[in-house]
Amino acid sequence: MLRTFFTRKPVFIGVILIPIMLLVALLIYYPAVNTFGTSLTSRNLRINRPSTFIQFDNYSKLLGDAQFWEVTVRSFAVVGLTLPLEMLLAFGVALLLNERFAGRALVRTLVLVPWMVPPVVNGFLWGWLLNGEYGAFNGLLYQFGLIHEYRSWLQNPDTQIFWVAVVQTWTRFAFPSIVLLAGLQGIPDDLYEAAKVDGANGWQRLSRITFPMLLPSFAIALIVEFIAAFQIFDVIWTLTAGGSAGGAINPFTKTLMLYNYELVFRDLRIGLGAALSYLILIMSLVVGFIFVRRLYNQGIRD
Repeated sequence: MLRTFFTRKPVFIGVILIPIMLLVALLIYYPAVNTFGTSLTSRNLRINRPSTFIQFDNYSKLLGDAQFWEVTVRSFAVVGLTLPLEMLLAFGVALLLNERFAGRALVRTLVLVPWMVPPVVNGFLWGWLLNGEYGAFNGLLYQFGLIHEYRSWLQNPDTQIFWVAVVQTWTRFAFPSIVLLAGLQGIPDDLYEAAKVDGANGWQRLSRITFPMLLPSFAIALIVEFIAAFQIFDVIWTLTAGGSAGGAINPFTKTLMLYNYELVFRDLRIGLGAALSYLILIMSLVVGFIFVRRLYNQGIRD
């Protein structure tokens, strides 16, 4: 009788789906709508007066601010460095894990370890590795004779963004590896056998079968990893002294998310910070749409 009760469609919707939808609306959609409303006001917790409705003045102010464009360019620089490194590493790892060899299950588990470790921990770990006085990276290079004295790798402003990209790649490469591995396992072996019969070598099979059929998987991985790199915060905060309690934020690695943190939690300019959040969202959606339009749909058509 209980089974019959729950198999009725209206009852199932009422008992199961409606509470879930209400919970999602409460925890996700209501804060999003409320944030957009806040972005249209002059709310500032440092000023002891009621906020006023100023329409899109916050957006205009940000778009006319040189610092906004500076941190935006820097955020795209992080993405431009991270995504190629991450996709190349993930593609190589996926090809390796797709092969049959002893201990493959163990290797697959080990690949997930950097992704399972919180980004804050990875940031502190790499900060220790790259330390100019006792860092393990200096020790390794010194032992192999590649350097003759220890270097402070993170103190040069010109290379800090590069190291941020390296650490972000190490932290996130496991996810695209899993996505690409799933795509590889979905490619029929008959295609490779037919290509071998036709005389195709390994590179030709990779470029004309594997890569084209992985375009949907690449699109999914690129969308997720673009958002992760574009909205990077934890790694920069812990790796390059992005900030500390009451301390100044490093201007050479200040990206959009750190700028947003500065506006909201340090300057308490809630309205301006909410507007910046929506600008970040819009830019992420635009790039995600491009990836879907160019890569995912192309892969599906092919």
